[in-house]
Amino acid sequence: MTKPSAEAIALGLNTAEPATLVIDLNCAFASIEQQHDASLRGRPLAIAAYNTDSATIVSSSREARDLGIKTGMRVFEAKAIFPAVLVREPDPPLYRKVSDKLIEIMQRHSPDVLRMSIDEASMNLAGTPNLKKLGPEGVGRAVKASVGVSTSIWMAKQASNLDKRDGLRRIDHTNLVEVFEGLRLTDLSGIAEASARRLSKAGITTPIQFLRATTPRLRMAGMHTEVAKGWSMRLRGFEVGGFESVKRKSYSHSHVLARATASQRELEELLMRLSDMVGRRLRAANRKGWIVSVGVVYRPEAGHFSRQAKQPAAVSTGDEIYQAALKLLAARDARLTVGTLGVGLSGLVDGEAGQLDLFLPGGERKERLEEAVDRIRDRFGEDAVQRSRLLGRAPVVRDRIAFGNTGHPEER
Repeated sequence: MTKPSAEAIALGLNTAEPATLVIDLNCAFASIEQQHDASLRGRPLAIAAYNTDSATIVSSSREARDLGIKTGMRVFEAKAIFPAVLVREPDPPLYRKVSDKLIEIMQRHSPDVLRMSIDEASMNLAGTPNLKKLGPEGVGRAVKASVGVSTSIWMAKQASNLDKRDGLRRIDHTNLVEVFEGLRLTDLSGIAEASARRLSKAGITTPIQFLRATTPRLRMAGMHTEVAKGWSMRLRGFEVGGFESVKRKSYSHSHVLARATASQRELEELLMRLSDMVGRRLRAANRKGWIVSVGVVYRPEAGHFSRQAKQPAAVSTGDEIYQAALKLLAARDARLTVGTLGVGLSGLVDGEAGQLDLFLPGGERKERLEEAVDRIRDRFGEDAVQRSRLLGRAPVVRDRIAFGNTGHPEER
C-alpha cells in the first residue's frame, strides 16, 4: 500500500486501496451492432433514433467518430460530413442482451454489481477472492472494456472517462490532484454548463478549486449544505450513496410525437400502445406494480404535466395500466398540444407477490391472455397482434432506450 503524501493527508483524500470498478461499453450501440454483424466492422456507422434525415444520432462507431460524426448530431449533419455513413435504427432487445452479458461477467467477480445504464455498470470488489488474486486492474482486464478503478463509484467513473478506447485507468490518492489538474469542471460527472456557471460565481472555475472549496464557499454558489458536503466527499474519493440493488424501481415508456396534438383520440391510442409496452416488459420480468403515472410535455408551449395514482391492486397488463393512465391523463390542460407522452409504473413487486383481488374477477384470465399475445409477438413481431381499436392506425411505437436510463427490464 502506497504511503499517502502530505498533500493527500492535508486535503483529506480517501487513502484506502481502490476496490471499486466502473465498466463502460464504448460507442455501445454501434459497437454492439458491429459485433453482431461482421459486415459492419471497420465501417463508419451511426445509430439514430429513427432512420430519417432529421433524426438524432444516439451512438456512433469509432470509425464514424474519427470522421467527426458524434452523438447528438442530426443525420443530415452526419451525411454532410461523410455521405457514405451507414445509418441504422436501434435494436434495444439486442443491447439489453449484451448488457445482461456484461452484468453476468461482472457477477463472476463480485456479488455487489450495480447497473448504472444500458452500457455502464459498477462493482465493489471489497472482500472478494479476486481482489487479492487479480487486483482491481486484473479484474478490469478480465472484463475487457473501458474500465475505471478507484475508491468510489463516482471517482471510478471519472477514471473510466479518461480513456474511452478500452482503457484501464486508476484514480487514487497518489494521482487524484494530477488528474484533476488536467480536467475542466464540465469533465466531472454531474457538472454541466449550468452548474459550472453557478460555481464560477463563487470563484470556482477548475476541479482543483472545487476540491479545495470549503462548504461556506460552495454555499456562495447556491449549494445547500448537505449537497456541498456530498460533493466534498465525492471529490475526495469517498462513496456517497453506496451500492444499491440492481433490481429496477420502475418501468416507463415515452414517445415524442412527430406532430404535437391535442386530439383526445390520438393521445388515447398512443397511451394504449405505451401501456402495452410497459406491461410487456413487466411480464417479461415477472413483476407487477402499484403506482401508475402519466407524463406530458407540451409543445410548442412551454410546460409539462404529470400525475400518479396508487391502484387498488398490483397490475401488470397493458389494459390495467391504460385504464388507470387514461383517468390521470384527463387532468391535462386540453387547450395545449402535447409533444411528448409517457406512462410508467412503480411500486414494483414480484409477480407472485401481487395478491389477487377476489372482488376483481377475471384478472388471472387477462394475464394469461396477454402472456399468450407476448409469445405471438416474440415469434412474429410487434405488429402480429393488435387491439381492434388500433387496427389500420400508425405502426407500433418503437421500443427505445432513453439517455440516463438502462431501458432494461430488471432495473432503472
